[in-house]
Amino acid sequence: MNIDNINLAYFKGDHSSTCSYCNKGKSYSLGFSTNKLYPSTYQSMMDRGWRRCGTYYYKYNFTLNCCLAYTIRADALLIQHKKGQRKIAKTFLKVVQSDILKNKVEDMKQTLELINNNIKEEKQKKTQNKQQQKQEIQPKQKLVQEKQQQQIVSQEIINSLKLHFQQFQQIIAQNIQEVVQLFKEYFEQKELIIEQLQQIFQINLNIDTVKIFPSQVNHKGDYYTNFIMLLYGLNKKQLFQDFPVNKFALKFIPFVQKYFISNQFLFIQETTGFLSIFTKDNLQKANVHLNQIQKSIDQEKNKILIEQNDINQQKQNIKLIDTFTFNSNSFQIGNMKVLLKPAKCSNENFQLYKRYCKEIHNNIKENKTQYKQFLCEEGLDSQKLIQSQIDASKILFLGCFHMRYYLGDNLVAVGVVDITETSLSSVYYFYDPIFEEFNFGTFGALVEIEYVKLMNQYFPDFKYYYLGFYLQNTNKMLYKGDFEPCELLCPETYTWVELTKELRSEIDKRQSQNINQRQIRISQQNIEIIDDMKSNDKLFYGQIQICLNDQIMKLSESNLEVEKLTKYFDNAYCRFGRQLMEKLIFEF
Repeated sequence: MNIDNINLAYFKGDHSSTCSYCNKGKSYSLGFSTNKLYPSTYQSMMDRGWRRCGTYYYKYNFTLNCCLAYTIRADALLIQHKKGQRKIAKTFLKVVQSDILKNKVEDMKQTLELINNNIKEEKQKKTQNKQQQKQEIQPKQKLVQEKQQQQIVSQEIINSLKLHFQQFQQIIAQNIQEVVQLFKEYFEQKELIIEQLQQIFQINLNIDTVKIFPSQVNHKGDYYTNFIMLLYGLNKKQLFQDFPVNKFALKFIPFVQKYFISNQFLFIQETTGFLSIFTKDNLQKANVHLNQIQKSIDQEKNKILIEQNDINQQKQNIKLIDTFTFNSNSFQIGNMKVLLKPAKCSNENFQLYKRYCKEIHNNIKENKTQYKQFLCEEGLDSQKLIQSQIDASKILFLGCFHMRYYLGDNLVAVGVVDITETSLSSVYYFYDPIFEEFNFGTFGALVEIEYVKLMNQYFPDFKYYYLGFYLQNTNKMLYKGDFEPCELLCPETYTWVELTKELRSEIDKRQSQNINQRQIRISQQNIEIIDDMKSNDKLFYGQIQICLNDQIMKLSESNLEVEKLTKYFDNAYCRFGRQLMEKLIFEF
């Protein structure tokens, strides 16, 4: 079977089974088996809600499932250790070098020492590099209107938009408390009183000098306006003297997307401060532009978060990996050695897995074949590797791997991970049961996160940590939300949404509702960017690659009737989308 080949026979409909999370309701999923996928293909699939089990890939049906299972990821560069996680890390490091292990395991060497303190020096270097990068950031481009020749906008458009802006002023006034909360951290640092701020905002809402300009940049709307910049300017002297307009605009984006809705126009807040206006006829152009600015928005948000969290991270995050021994496929945690090895089945790791299943999960039925299929089948192609352009000695190995933890010659834990060009995905973790009281599982996750951080210095695009599925109604999956800040994948728009207290409450509410009453969407974006083609556009089906009698060809070049296969490809399209379908090879 070729790489990226999938078996089309599975796409007849959803498979149902008793839910393994709640053990009460029904779980529905669609899946396929394959020999191998390219890591980049699997990355795209994870970003559409897919996961793998060995060489079987599956995706839950949100409209039918009893439990709400969201794909969850975190930017490893931004994660802050919570108090409980810091305690686990400190305790674990102390325990593995104490007499406790000697008493429990007589043949295990007791040579662990504390991690070298020069991690602090490495962290100072990181801080200096970040400061240097900030200094090298190019100055902002001059405002668009300085370069544009003014064109005449029809009076009808002007009148219509000004009516909209009058309505938006009323919306801001009605939701002034929510507006003030957007800047809560800034105002608290300034020791400003929230009630007084609301009064100031109310007074400075008399926006009667709104200007509307025609856009001369094709992808930036049909018109743009200074509405938000006026709102900023009217309040700058009293509230935002040292708060830049781009940060103001960035904070205001969620409010615009939530409330600025019209039957005639689509409004997109730019990070420069201007408000872009699209006519409804240009929905596709609006979608493309929203995708383009989303990257700059995420970058700006990350910069703000990094600035806010830098000091806290230096105090809170406990360094586990000895940076002086760090290599792409091996590193030290004190005298504990960790090796990154291909996901192969050996008697050593299978015996450890058996002990783990028996004593931690009371499962004595595991056999070597099941173990191999579950955690040792290399479902991703591991032939490709990437050499760092920053340090040629650093290699990003792609595919399915075991992170093996050794104390002396004793294998004490294995972290099963998938590595793509941009992320490390945690698949499973098992360990010697003698470590049960020391939370080795959480410790392993902290190590994997730190591994991503260290590799990011040499591979800037490699920064995400995927934790599988997040479920709030089961404790064994709820902990994943503790690696903050983290994001959930919206199962309708396939965009990432920060997991906040408000979203947690909303998920709890939906989980308690009847399945047919639940709302699926968690993204608040008011422009649908669900997929990369119109739902009724099936003309590209003929260009899909298929494997027939061991020959790869386009569907249109085969003797198969496209019409008879439409239901299969419709099912595939709903789960993959066009871009992924054009990568895959469908086997008959």
